[in-house]
Amino acid sequence: MNHKKSTARVLTPEPGGTIRRPSQLVLARLSKLARTQKGQIAAIEMGSQEIFIGKDVVEATLKGWKKYPGQSFYFVRIGYPAVHHRRGGLRKR
Repeated sequence: MNHKKSTARVLTPEPGGTIRRPSQLVLARLSKLARTQKGQIAAIEMGSQEIFIGKDVVEATLKGWKKYPGQSFYFVRIGYPAVHHRRGGLRKR
């Protein structure tokens, strides 16, 4: 078997850390972008509230990591209520 070492970054939250939502000002800036960038992914760095936009989560994260290496981001799909959606439903057993 070929065992390659993973190159994925593993981010661990600070002890006692919680997930925060962006401020209303940042969400208002995103709603203004909905006309021109609908469907794009916005990665928000929570410390500075700076927004990085990409066509997918990976692209937005890489743009953000250029300025804030190793930081975690809050993701929003511009113009939609969720970043990802799941098709299909639940099956009864």
